[in-house]
Amino acid sequence: MKSHYLFAALLGLAVCFTSCNESAIYPGDNAYNQDSIYVVPPMQDPTDSATVAALASVPDSLLINVTKAREICAALGAGGSTSNYYYVKGWICDQDASKNAEAIEKYGNVYFYMGVSSKSETKHALYAYQVLGLDKKKILSTESVQVGDFVIVKCRLKNYNNVYETVDKGDGNIYYSTNPQIELKPDTTNITPDPAGANVPADAINVYQALKIGETLATGTSTSETYYIKGWVCNVTYPSASDLSTYGNMTLNIAATNDGTADMFSFYGYHVKSVGNTKFTNNNQMQVGDFVVIQCKIKNYNGTIENDNGAYLYSSNNPNLK
Repeated sequence: MKSHYLFAALLGLAVCFTSCNESAIYPGDNAYNQDSIYVVPPMQDPTDSATVAALASVPDSLLINVTKAREICAALGAGGSTSNYYYVKGWICDQDASKNAEAIEKYGNVYFYMGVSSKSETKHALYAYQVLGLDKKKILSTESVQVGDFVIVKCRLKNYNNVYETVDKGDGNIYYSTNPQIELKPDTTNITPDPAGANVPADAINVYQALKIGETLATGTSTSETYYIKGWVCNVTYPSASDLSTYGNMTLNIAATNDGTADMFSFYGYHVKSVGNTKFTNNNQMQVGDFVVIQCKIKNYNGTIENDNGAYLYSSNNPNLK
């Protein structure tokens, strides 16, 4: 009798293990996930009309899920990338908010992991690396990219030392997202008046106007015309002492307001020289809150609207420049 009870107990344990144990591998994920004992089941695509329309707008031959994207990356071998662009659909399952805050402020792009489920582990996901927003425009806030968003990312795929990701530096962009914050637009009437006595050319344009001009440019191209762009410094990346001495330039962002309400819609001033195209000599000559006019050509650098080479301050209200 005891042997019968023992057999029944073992049988019951086996049934429970098979049906209840979370270590079971679910179908639908790919063969490269066998380093894990647990893979979450894939979630169904959202069925709202906007998502259905977005999915239908993509050619079937180019629309793939994360599983297929990872298979393509694995087949590339370490260091390989695709020449074709794909539309990869999936759920944002992880992102680094602090890293994205810095990337958004400087470049308007973001980093996140997308999986077959919002609960996917990063080692089963595709790493969206430095992707831009809709229509290759800048991402404007960390709220635009959240775990649980369903997204379609237009991108080329890359195998970076066996990390499966998108080709970087703004090459890819979010084609569609269920997150309503992805389409934030500036209030172009929200402009802080020029300070009294500021040296501003009559034909100077504000930051909103500069961004609009830049968005009409093809990626990698610049205007033939030189502009005077006025605004308030909302961020400065200071160079090292040796770089300041050698090159004498600063990297900054200028916004249309001086109250922080429009910082996310800033113009990126890259390696800008001081007034009259002279060198900056110390960090005190550029501070957050300064009102400046930048003389430059406008460039669309992979979706980031910035100045072309040779930009410098036409004027500034920073007292250390006088």
